[in-house]
Amino acid sequence: MATLVCRVQFLDDTDPFNSTNFPEPTRPPLYTFREDISLINQIAGLHRLLQAPHKLDDCALQLSHNGTYLDLESNLAEQKDELEGFLEDPGRGKKHSMILRTQLSVRVHACIEKLYNSCGRELRRALFSLKQIFQDDKDLVHEFVVAEGLTCLIKVGAEADQNYQNYILRALGQIMLYVDGMNGLIDHSETIQWLYTLIGSKFRLVVKTALKLLLVFVEYTESNAPLLIQAVTKVDHKRGVRPWSNVMEILDEKDGIDTELLVYAMTLINKTLAGLPDQDSFYDVVDCLEEQAMEAISQRHLNKKGTDLDLVEQFNIYEMGLKHEDGDDDTVTLSGRKNRRRSSLGVNERRGLERRRSRRHSVQNIKSSLSAPTSPCSPLPGHFRSHFLLASGQRHEDLSENKDGAQQYMVCHADEPNQSDVFEANLSECNADEEYEEEEAEEEQPVTESNTEDEGEDDPSRQGQESELKPDAANEITDDNPQSSKYVVSFVPVPEGEGPTGQFQIPDINNPFS
Repeated sequence: MATLVCRVQFLDDTDPFNSTNFPEPTRPPLYTFREDISLINQIAGLHRLLQAPHKLDDCALQLSHNGTYLDLESNLAEQKDELEGFLEDPGRGKKHSMILRTQLSVRVHACIEKLYNSCGRELRRALFSLKQIFQDDKDLVHEFVVAEGLTCLIKVGAEADQNYQNYILRALGQIMLYVDGMNGLIDHSETIQWLYTLIGSKFRLVVKTALKLLLVFVEYTESNAPLLIQAVTKVDHKRGVRPWSNVMEILDEKDGIDTELLVYAMTLINKTLAGLPDQDSFYDVVDCLEEQAMEAISQRHLNKKGTDLDLVEQFNIYEMGLKHEDGDDDTVTLSGRKNRRRSSLGVNERRGLERRRSRRHSVQNIKSSLSAPTSPCSPLPGHFRSHFLLASGQRHEDLSENKDGAQQYMVCHADEPNQSDVFEANLSECNADEEYEEEEAEEEQPVTESNTEDEGEDDPSRQGQESELKPDAANEITDDNPQSSKYVVSFVPVPEGEGPTGQFQIPDINNPFS
């Protein structure tokens, strides 16, 4: 019959908020355990020996050397791994002991019940002790999360003043140090929403602690960044304001200048953007910030003398990241920032993969296009159409990234019946009379090279049209026969009401200078 003889003590933690870390008695007695009998059948004798204040049904056994809780339903022989190193002498006359204390679930429910039912000084004392309770026993964190302790903290904190909120934030910070606690926050979005709400508090210490906890949450794993965005969007949607408004109020310095809060706020934005998985989610956040004058705020801080260097660094990270995503500066390499995939706008729109740009980039492109000078052959304002109809009746839009092209070239193949046949019929029908008249004119008066040059010098607008209509070297017509299998049609927009089609003038295929 195998036995285990060890020192035994008890820890009075029947009241979790009024317990000590010093087991009793200071001179522990010895107790003999049977290794083949379950511990739950032996704990009654241990309870009588120690004269512990615990309820027998609420007792648990903990090893002093590693803090492991033994399974009372099993015997010691089945838990040899947990007992490894327990019987070894640590030296200096100190020996390990088996401690009788309250079960984790019982202590957790006692904590939650007291938080709900206390008020005033008693509640303040309980909240103040909560961090130390989690720090003393890491196994208590898992039980607290499972028992919906996070919901309890949020409900108590929503109705408390700033001092109580600071105590709750300290306890949350301790919970987030453990894996079980962080996983509990990831699965409990209400906690993240409450932390973001506290960013809008009027009390600096509350705002600072909430920002630091959100930074810890975002930096824990990249998948937490979308969770933070969801929480921010939900909170601000209920308030009827734009997302990230609490952060933007800090950056806008509505409550005065506080460099430390500014650095934390910008760091939170940059860490969130760095953790986003795709380009669409990145631009959704950036465009929302830009709509709230993020560019003006950034330039104000960057151009102001004496700005904190850490703050300048965070704003520069934001600006470089935005340029990097827009493709304005390919040389930018940011640590921790990934190359995001280009999102498709839809195959049905026949656009394929088109790169999305930020709101700031689009606004700047519009301003530059409006201020750009027009060429002599450009259509007048109000007459230019950015799209035209193909012969089949389909609308053709400019799909280039800059959308600033002045003309479109389309290569039609004779073996495509739905487009080339229709184009050939329309072209022959529209230009039949012009070809006949031009052939007669050429027979009566041939055009010499000198006459062509003189005419080009006399009419500068003519030169502009000729340069516009001249195809590239790669697309030159290799066959003068209009019935050849491949030819090029150039579409040049002209003012409405002019030309044979009323909207666009279709040049002659055989004579590109007509």
